[in-house]
Amino acid sequence: MKNLLTIIILIFLASCSERKETTYGNSYDDIQLSMDTVVVDSKDEILMATTSFPTFPTNADPSKAYFWHGRSANLEIIDLDKLELIEKIGFEKEGPNGVGQNMYQGFMIGDSLLALGNWNQVTLVDMKGNVQQRIKLNEDWIKEGLDELSSLSVLGFSDDGDLMYCGITNFSRLNSNIVKVDLKNKTTQLIELPEYDKRENFRITHKEEIEGGTSMSMISPSLELGKNYDKIIFWSDAFNNVYVYDSETDSLKFEMITSKLTANEKMGTYKNDVTSHEAMTEEMDKIYLEVSFSKLLWDDKNNVYYRFSSYNLPKIADEKTKGKIFLSIIKENFEIMAEKEVSDVFQTVPSAQFVKDGLIYCFLNVDDELGYVRIKIN
Repeated sequence: MKNLLTIIILIFLASCSERKETTYGNSYDDIQLSMDTVVVDSKDEILMATTSFPTFPTNADPSKAYFWHGRSANLEIIDLDKLELIEKIGFEKEGPNGVGQNMYQGFMIGDSLLALGNWNQVTLVDMKGNVQQRIKLNEDWIKEGLDELSSLSVLGFSDDGDLMYCGITNFSRLNSNIVKVDLKNKTTQLIELPEYDKRENFRITHKEEIEGGTSMSMISPSLELGKNYDKIIFWSDAFNNVYVYDSETDSLKFEMITSKLTANEKMGTYKNDVTSHEAMTEEMDKIYLEVSFSKLLWDDKNNVYYRFSSYNLPKIADEKTKGKIFLSIIKENFEIMAEKEVSDVFQTVPSAQFVKDGLIYCFLNVDDELGYVRIKIN
């Protein structure tokens, strides 16, 4: 369970008929939504991207989407213009160019370099399978200033690959600061995000003694990285507000995003440390009654961001869990220009991946084929 966002977001249930379009204009005044479903031509290949909820990094256009499957060590590259598989590249797991057995993270750096990560190492490899660099996340120069109980998790890279941004993981108390790693000069810098220290209020940790050892599980609000051209956006599903970092000027700005339809952050009080899985589930159910926010989806055609927010309603007896879902359209200066409740359009929060040509692309498994629901907003 990586974070609340991962748990809350479910696969968006839509019609699986290809290019079926529905318009919801009368219900939404100045906002009209139309949707169609498209399926990627797999070229008779089995796409592992359909086996689980994927996070697809895209290139700058975006004209391509990439999916890394750690267990098979394959990279799948999708042409988003033609909606077809370009190629599936296999990488070695062992040997001089081995990427390892379980590299569960995949980040594209431009179109020519892939960064693969697990809990303690990042491997940079080119598209021909040649390892360019191996980075140990526990090296002294990278972890300088952090305590022994803290470890680093990769959030993303600069476009040229010289900078790596890492979150700080600690099961006892959340640390919301970011470590910027300059891979070229082997230096680090701490980017402090003080407004996100409130994430600790929503951490739930369960520790259990098993066969002489300690098993720990934790759920907490996300801390993620997004990009908009040369700007880095740090965001959390617990807060509407975001931090914007400019690496060129080394400047950080806290941007307020104010909604009129939902709360702008989680605010409840919860047990941080619990003694059973049942107690953990109970606290999680309470947290789900508070608002959560998706990533900001940049639309370079209309120069706006789109964002979904949602919260669960109290469950009545054995009824299926119900919730409220909202869509915000946000200006580049982070002022909300329009927002609407869209609960009657979407059964669950759309699994939005990116925006292309003004359309929001949402992942959809269509009979074990990779598909997208595309949402157009007028």
